[in-house]
Amino acid sequence: MRVLEYVVFHPWRAAAILVAGTLLGFVSFYAYQVNAAFAQVAAEEFDPVEARSAIQFDFDPAKARSGIESDSEEPAYDLEAEMALIDARLAANQGTGSFNASALGEPIPDGDFESYLLVGTDASGFLADSIILALQPVDDPDPIMVSLPRDLFVWNLCKQTFTRLNSGLGGCSGVATGPELLAIMVEDYTGIPVDHLARVDFDGFAHLIDVMGGVTVCIDHPTRDVKAHLDLESSGCQVVGGTTALAWVRSRQPEQLVDGAWQSISGSDFTRQEHQQDVLFQLAEKAATFSSPASLSQRLAAVASSVRLDSSWTLSQAVGIAWDYRGISRDSVERFPISVSEYQTSYGAQVLLPAEPFKAQLSTVYDFSPSG
Repeated sequence: MRVLEYVVFHPWRAAAILVAGTLLGFVSFYAYQVNAAFAQVAAEEFDPVEARSAIQFDFDPAKARSGIESDSEEPAYDLEAEMALIDARLAANQGTGSFNASALGEPIPDGDFESYLLVGTDASGFLADSIILALQPVDDPDPIMVSLPRDLFVWNLCKQTFTRLNSGLGGCSGVATGPELLAIMVEDYTGIPVDHLARVDFDGFAHLIDVMGGVTVCIDHPTRDVKAHLDLESSGCQVVGGTTALAWVRSRQPEQLVDGAWQSISGSDFTRQEHQQDVLFQLAEKAATFSSPASLSQRLAAVASSVRLDSSWTLSQAVGIAWDYRGISRDSVERFPISVSEYQTSYGAQVLLPAEPFKAQLSTVYDFSPSG
């Protein structure tokens, strides 16, 4: 009865208490959901600095070049001979050039950028199918995003030779996890220390897209890719679910139906990179809003089931990054492609050589001058 009397005689105070209580309840519910979701995210050991030191201490270069590495997918070979062959082919095809200068990056101070490595893995979990480096300059509000080709031929500290970048996710037995070795290879190529890493399982990624309500794909003609299980029967823009979106971003041999005949179209890594980035931006836009507490719970659960974070992440860091970049658009992110040339190694592997130093390419979107 006293409560009723209070409401009757103090309506504004009662309304304020009701609103405050409701808001507090929602905030508590959201905080609980975020904590619960973060607790479900798998963590991976990640200390590239310690791993680099361990590799350099334990590694025997003579053994690596002897060709007896039993767990190596790519045979060891004479590094000096390979370098000479690469330089000769570059000189013959593109003029004078140095592979070393482009494959090993000029060191860039750790304090210039906060760096995040986003890795999408294939079904095995040991090869990186998608590698995206996101950089947040400390003196510029606009972030930078660059997709690193998985076939980029860069220095592998563990094997003491050049390998495809995506092979780094296999790790260095006993001294470095897959994420640590991949980060080290990215650091050696770019010259930028990697601060954090997130690994996305593509099956979980498809589920996340479904929970987010799908993504939009735009095509000029019906498109298919038998190996990727892609089948888009209609041209134009269309909303697709997770399974189709996953096939879209992984397609390497697409065909389009033009004038009644199926024709092969460009299926390079760069096309795939554009598709991958486009899907990520769409998900970021969708993540900026949610219609109900239930939809928030679904999205957090989907993220937790598809993402593995490195062990250095804290809850406040993860939430802070997610909040800062919610709804981020393509126009607010500086992007640039990696310049490469095709190359066949002495053991027959088709790879991509870095054609320009990373810092030179980064300079097209970021000013390294003191006043920049």
